[in-house]
Amino acid sequence: MSTKKEFLTETVPTLLKDLKEDQEPQFGLMTPQHMIEHLTSIIKSSVKRYGEPDPAMAERQAGFKRFIHKGAVFKHRPSDKTKADLPKLKYDAFGEAVPQIMVAIERFYNHYEQNPGFKAYHNFMGELDFGELEQFHYQHVRFHLWQFGLLAEYP
Repeated sequence: MSTKKEFLTETVPTLLKDLKEDQEPQFGLMTPQHMIEHLTSIIKSSVKRYGEPDPAMAERQAGFKRFIHKGAVFKHRPSDKTKADLPKLKYDAFGEAVPQIMVAIERFYNHYEQNPGFKAYHNFMGELDFGELEQFHYQHVRFHLWQFGLLAEYP
């Protein structure tokens, strides 16, 4: 089992046991439930194709691919947004949302085990293969767990 897969499938559920519904982030606006729903949504989207590559988007998508190949190290970038700008929550309760990230991670690994040559496509991220997506999710999840103090260090 790869280190990334071990982290996502075994370490993440252990760390999430310490996440409290009212926990304040070290930075950013998200609530714990917003963070969980955000990660779940992104992971779920990586087993789909949302259209086909668009030449007009190629440079931005190439930039995202370079970001992944450089290690996908995220940085907090303050903005003018407020808590009012956060998306509406999908789940009625924090306790309903938390298990969904593990459902998404399991679906991600199952999908690529059954379809090893599949490449996901999204307007923003471009066309990515399993290795690129696993790197992205590994770093993205770690970033947000660090945001909520569940990891002592990042990256």
